[in-house]
Amino acid sequence: MMRNILTIVALLALLGGAFVLTNATPIPLPRTVQVVPPVESKLVCAPMPAPGVLFFDGADAITPLGQERAAAAGPTIVDGFEEPAIISGGAGLAGGDAVTAAAARAHLPCSPPRSGGTIVVPSTASTDLLIVNPDASEAVVDLSLYGVDGEVEALGARGIAVGPYSSRTIALSVLVDVDGPVGVVHRASRGRATVVARTDGPGVLEAATSSSTGTEHLLAGVPAGATTVSVLVTNPGNERATVQVEALGAALGYTPEGGADITVEPHTSTSFGLALSLAGEATGLRVTSDVEVAVALSTGIETDPASASPVWAATELGAFAPAGGTLQLSNPGTKDAEVEISNGVIDVEPTTSTVTIPAGVTTTVPMGATAPRGQTVNVVSDSVLFGAIVDVVEGATIVPLVSLEETETTPVDAEIVPTLR
Repeated sequence: MMRNILTIVALLALLGGAFVLTNATPIPLPRTVQVVPPVESKLVCAPMPAPGVLFFDGADAITPLGQERAAAAGPTIVDGFEEPAIISGGAGLAGGDAVTAAAARAHLPCSPPRSGGTIVVPSTASTDLLIVNPDASEAVVDLSLYGVDGEVEALGARGIAVGPYSSRTIALSVLVDVDGPVGVVHRASRGRATVVARTDGPGVLEAATSSSTGTEHLLAGVPAGATTVSVLVTNPGNERATVQVEALGAALGYTPEGGADITVEPHTSTSFGLALSLAGEATGLRVTSDVEVAVALSTGIETDPASASPVWAATELGAFAPAGGTLQLSNPGTKDAEVEISNGVIDVEPTTSTVTIPAGVTTTVPMGATAPRGQTVNVVSDSVLFGAIVDVVEGATIVPLVSLEETETTPVDAEIVPTLR
């Protein structure tokens, strides 16, 4: 009897537990979780018309356009560089095509693929646009052209299709035949592309990369003794722009003569010269405006000037460049900067020096004259700086310093799919 009662009690307990489990509210599982995506930068290295040497650093791979990916590590050079290539890596990725053996010299920095941007060139004569599509899908690019007298309607400037992993060259002088500077605004209606301008004329070899419009731009690389210093400005908007220029010279920051209250009408481009008002000093420039504009710099001594696009200021800067030249560092801040500079020739122990750069001042440091496989430059400062390596031997070249600061990556929500294994 007692055994039967215990059996019944146990059975009721089991049934009760099953009832509870069956009717219990399940604990909901999270539908998303935050993850930090991997950071990988990609730059397109475009060649100049004349054969050059590709210098790059910070990459873990290089992929010649449309070919197989190859591993890379540390400072690397590619001789006889004549076709576009893609370099990829993390923070501090930088590179450029240096032409030093031709009658004229130039440096074309590697630049990222973009959905849009602006290039400002001093002239369209002997200038072409190289459009590179580094992706697996087609890119379609539209161009808008702004000269000194306004927008130029050009046949063939819209719907420029560039196939996957390919490039296309367009003669800018055919699209627009006007005197003076021209701003080229490129927008991708499909995909993205890297767009550069290259000028190859008698005794002139120049290159310009794309940048974004803004109300403040930093231009590095006006060499000491410059006889040409032209600031190029394009206003693609619908409102008149008023532009101001601050020169960061050898002793102080100041407004150079001809650099105040410059009016740029809507949909136009202009240029203004500052060489006579910079006292022959190595100088960095800060260009500000009341509406968004695009700017560029054309500078040099006597012949074969160099073009430079705006750069970013940072507390850690670096470059990998050919031998020689002068490091120019500009302090755009309001306090003195304490700076450590490391200059390394490949396969040789780097040399380190420290300098103090007052607010509003540009400081110069000579670089290694002999470096068959290139030289690295690393700059660490307690406040932001901008700068470039400038060489004016047999024509001007400007190698911009890039930020080596780690990019903060914002976590993103990732959906949890329980059925996936």
